[in-house]
Amino acid sequence: MGPAEIVASLKELCAERGPRLSTEQIVDWIDEHNGFESETELIAFAKKMKARHYARMLDYEDEESGLRIKRLWSFYDARRGRRYYADILEMPDEQRRLLVRQYARFLKQMRSVRRAMSDYFAGQQFFEFYPGDPEDDDEITVESQPRHL
Repeated sequence: MGPAEIVASLKELCAERGPRLSTEQIVDWIDEHNGFESETELIAFAKKMKARHYARMLDYEDEESGLRIKRLWSFYDARRGRRYYADILEMPDEQRRLLVRQYARFLKQMRSVRRAMSDYFAGQQFFEFYPGDPEDDDEITVESQPRHL
């Protein structure tokens, strides 16, 4: 069973174990269902995940804003058919400044979303409390199926 099949079949675990799952329960479930056919496959996968973890740990501190952001950003190169990392220090200065400004804006929005979701799952359920942008007051439609680009 590969990663795509594991993710797709996690619906079973959610149905079996109820609303609160721990990481350990998910790991045990994958192990019970032979999610990795061999120790070699598991070790290779773990090494890949650890390499991604270390890449996320490398950061860049922007002197103007004081923000610390990831230095390496993963992207899919369609021409080569694989993922690569882009180093923001290799970007032209103006492009990097724009990226940092946009990152700060999105970070603020994500904090608000995380706070609202955390409060919702804690039983507080006051989404209306969190202000949005005025242009976001239009009706928001949510697709039932994710779109693949």
